[in-house]
Amino acid sequence: MLVFDHVTKRFGANTAIDDASLTINPGVITAIIGPNGAGKSTLVNMAAGSFRATSGRILLDGVELQALPKYRVARAGLSRTYQNIRLFDGLTVLQNLEVALVPRSLPRLIAQALRMTGRDECETRDACRAVLNRLGIAHLADRHAGSLAYGQQKLVELARAVVPRPRAMLLDEPAAGLNHGETDELKAHIQALRSPDLAIVLIEHDMKLIMSVSDEIYVLAQGSVLAHGTPEAIRDNRQVQEAYLGQPGAMGNIEAAARGRRNRVRIRAGEGLAWGQP
Repeated sequence: MLVFDHVTKRFGANTAIDDASLTINPGVITAIIGPNGAGKSTLVNMAAGSFRATSGRILLDGVELQALPKYRVARAGLSRTYQNIRLFDGLTVLQNLEVALVPRSLPRLIAQALRMTGRDECETRDACRAVLNRLGIAHLADRHAGSLAYGQQKLVELARAVVPRPRAMLLDEPAAGLNHGETDELKAHIQALRSPDLAIVLIEHDMKLIMSVSDEIYVLAQGSVLAHGTPEAIRDNRQVQEAYLGQPGAMGNIEAAARGRRNRVRIRAGEGLAWGQP
């Protein structure tokens, strides 16, 4: 279980997250939505150790994350993807996954570097190849990450988040820039990741994807939790409609905001989004 307990984040005089409390349960896919500037990515960055919370607690299975450095957050069982792809372009796909399984002790790290632990190295590569196969990209294992198509890079980043077998996974706009087919493929992979031992957080502007894949949704507005419930409950929530979704042209504004992201170089143009689509 991943818990945000009355978390606040201030940047100088600006309050990005204001006393927000969320509970992300294992076995379900929990989406966090809201307009640009609502604090969605700030919430993820605090959980992952990129930002320190001004106040409040962030807990994963009872372990407080808010004061830990990034590597200890990862060791506690949290993994993530990024809005803007962050792969090692000069490494192969397989090596990008192996990075997530670097030994936790210095002696083992040195031994592996000196090729003194062939069995461990073999087990690591087998684990990475198994995840690549699960996501249908095993044939890319020896390709350099920088040579891949954009959609393939998105899957590699997802694979890297999966390979350490986390307890919580934060997916920050994973469908950004994908075409229809790639988004459908991503949706299937996210659904297949659902596990009783894994809490999944999905942040997206693609409302069709959100409504079709999520079990629960939190709506953020100006850094606070506006609403929480099932996709159907959120769709019908009057406060959400008035503040975010129900205004005339709101869906068009969401689409326009999504296309404005720098990493959405291939976003589908002119697509209409509608609630309740499969």
